[in-house]
Amino acid sequence: MRVACFFFPHFVVQVEVRDNDSLRGKPIIIGGLPYERKVVYDASKEALSCGVRQGMPLREAYALCPQGVFLPLDEGKYASAFTAILTLLADCSPVVEAGTPGSAFIDLSYERDELRFIGEVKQIIEERFQLHPLASIAPNKFAAWAASRVAGPGKVIVINEREEKDFLKDLPVCFLPASSRTLERLELLGIHRMGQLGSLSLAVISLEFGNEGKRLWELSNGIDGSTLIPWSKVPMLEEHIYFEPAAETIGQVLAGGDELLTRLSQRLRERWQCCLRLSISLHFSNDHIAQRVVHFKEATSCTETMLRHLKQYLEKARFTASVGEMRLTVTDFCPESGRQALFLAGPLRHRERLASAISWLRQRYGKGVVGKVLVKPNSPLPEDSFSFTEFDL
Repeated sequence: MRVACFFFPHFVVQVEVRDNDSLRGKPIIIGGLPYERKVVYDASKEALSCGVRQGMPLREAYALCPQGVFLPLDEGKYASAFTAILTLLADCSPVVEAGTPGSAFIDLSYERDELRFIGEVKQIIEERFQLHPLASIAPNKFAAWAASRVAGPGKVIVINEREEKDFLKDLPVCFLPASSRTLERLELLGIHRMGQLGSLSLAVISLEFGNEGKRLWELSNGIDGSTLIPWSKVPMLEEHIYFEPAAETIGQVLAGGDELLTRLSQRLRERWQCCLRLSISLHFSNDHIAQRVVHFKEATSCTETMLRHLKQYLEKARFTASVGEMRLTVTDFCPESGRQALFLAGPLRHRERLASAISWLRQRYGKGVVGKVLVKPNSPLPEDSFSFTEFDL
């Protein structure tokens, strides 16, 4: 098996900088505001150089880097960006596995020119998403993962068969999927590199560290029989519009959004489905991209409901340039939610509503879906006390 790994260093920082170019080159700290009792989720290299580290309390990060730009954690935006990348990779390879956020594997078993193929995919990712991955190719997942962490920008590391052990021997043991306690014990034993661990006897390592030690010893020697876990593409419906000339006002963008949501609503109704999430992507004339994810409290396929949320976002957003393109995507599909209506409380007043509901149900489920209950008084058996018959207005 030949595997390629794409790794996006500081993925969430890259996404934030892509969406706001004014952040480029600044010390960015993601996780919340300095006074919040939260921890650092990720940070840019400028903030890391000040001593900021992942998992550090935000107050401590502020003390180390008071000039830093603190941003709230927007998991929906990062997940949407990562899903878009996985979708692209799924179109390029028969098997794709989603690793940790910002890391993905693809199967290269059917590629003759691996290096050219990965180079082309890498270029497409950079041009389409303005995100910059590091890439590697290896005979197994772990070797590919480790190589992607040390790959340089613009260069793809290629590890050939039976070269895994030689490549891994100088890498630190912290690259191994070991528990913090095991890493501490390895440190106390003076084992800092994978080559040191791999050169020891398997029996000794198993005796000292159990099954975990056996697994770490195998990985240190380039032995990894794990297969890719296929990532399934999340069902989605997408519509987009190009504004020519570029839209200068919110009203123009909203009119385009109304058109797109009408199409999406129609497609949802054709599938007898509703959605729980709407993703908004705006491409500006200065090449900036703004993205927003809206989570609905109730499943909907209503154009007016989705348009209201789009309008709220547009009214709060601050645009620095005209909008050249808009993409709207709905995901998280589910069946329509049913609600009871008191049709028979007032027969004359609700007769048309009842007839319309029955007609709709029969079109979808068949003629016998609506019935009438006939009660049989004085029946000796409970199961014979009622029966169903076809209902007709």
